[in-house]
Amino acid sequence: MIKLITIDVDGTLVTPLKRLTSENIKAIDKARDMGVHIALASGRPYSGMKSINKKIGLDRKGNFTVCQNGSYIFDNASHKPISGTFQNPVDLKIVDDLVKDFNVEVSAMDHEGFYSRHKKPSIYTKIDARISKLPITYVKYDDFADNKTFGRILILGKRSAVDKLYSNMPKDLCEKYYAVRTAPFLIEVMNKKTNKGYAISVMAEDLGIKQEEIMSIGNERNDIPMLEQAGFAVAMENSVAELKSHADFITKSNRKSGVGFAINKLIDNNLEKFT
Repeated sequence: MIKLITIDVDGTLVTPLKRLTSENIKAIDKARDMGVHIALASGRPYSGMKSINKKIGLDRKGNFTVCQNGSYIFDNASHKPISGTFQNPVDLKIVDDLVKDFNVEVSAMDHEGFYSRHKKPSIYTKIDARISKLPITYVKYDDFADNKTFGRILILGKRSAVDKLYSNMPKDLCEKYYAVRTAPFLIEVMNKKTNKGYAISVMAEDLGIKQEEIMSIGNERNDIPMLEQAGFAVAMENSVAELKSHADFITKSNRKSGVGFAINKLIDNNLEKFT
């Protein structure tokens, strides 16, 4: 009996051109009309999710969004965070020092913006900021207030540089933080207990929903904890191989409305899961 469907956004819900398809929207509407809770879970900040929530009817009371890979859970009606796990400027400096020999750029972000110590941020930082719909602020480490917090720390660079770093991750980085590669040019570093799965478990507990009543759909490594938290795990056809091994079902790609296909298939063939 599925009562909650959690859906990743980039590479899953939207097409490679970042568009929502009518097939996906209709399937989500159908599930919601049957009383199923729908929650988006993304690496994006909330600012990059609001328009999507509105287009699929999730911008109202009783709906939540998991942002920045679980660093924040937002209430979609009030547009305010109701839960979060954070890092601070000390963590940012530690990460920067650990990867300084890998020709990558380190920045941080919260739900208000990006923070970079580079006066001219790389194209990779600019791309991520544009997708997230957030400004980039130039700062020095000493500029941060002692109580400043971040949702995640970003390590960005050319694919070859990120490949080299990901294959040789500093031991201290892996032991102290949760680090996951979410794009060819990006490694995200978060609080050790921060991931989409943990955030989904917090949300489900608040809604009174059991693990076996959750369906999760994703495509990247950062979606693995979310699929592990689900009673029914769905991988996109375009998923990385590592994630597919955690799936109960592999749906069509994000080019072919795989989210809608998976939801419709579950409704049509296993209607009892929704009752």
